[in-house]
Amino acid sequence: MLWFWTSVALLANLGTLSSASALIPRVTVDPQTCVGYEKYIGIHDTLHSYSPACASVTNSCLKENGTSIWSHQQCVAAAACQGTTSVITLNQCQNPNVLTSGSIPNLSGSIYANIVGSCASSGCPITQQNFIDFVYGAMSAANVTQWPSSVDDVLAWWKPILDWTKTGDTVPYTNFNDWLHWSRS
Repeated sequence: MLWFWTSVALLANLGTLSSASALIPRVTVDPQTCVGYEKYIGIHDTLHSYSPACASVTNSCLKENGTSIWSHQQCVAAAACQGTTSVITLNQCQNPNVLTSGSIPNLSGSIYANIVGSCASSGCPITQQNFIDFVYGAMSAANVTQWPSSVDDVLAWWKPILDWTKTGDTVPYTNFNDWLHWSRS
């Protein structure tokens, strides 16, 4: 009789394992879609202007080849200059384990602290200057050799974030994290 209950327990565990693995979404991106996005690396999805600096930080993001893309400084900066849809899709093209936009793990607390500084633990929002410093810092970490032609280029990437979050002149963590996951910018 013990073998019966052991078999039942084993089957129950196998059923749990198979249903758990079935819940993990894999993303398959059409190869033509990938080619299309690769051709436009460095061009913001909505601004349609090319930036060699953005192309460099986006390529640096892609070299990370991780699944938790919002835990990589270059990927967060690339989302700002390239657009979230492009960065997510480009990462999915090379790694089908990158989840759908809403299922990607949240923005890393250490990345947020890197953006806003020591006030992160008290919940301070991202300011325009924080954003500028973060983008240039991410580009420096990516060894960018062609920088934005002016700070106005970086401010052009900041404006769509402000417009989407509708939080005034600053952006709190939650809203920035939501922008990364849901804006389809």
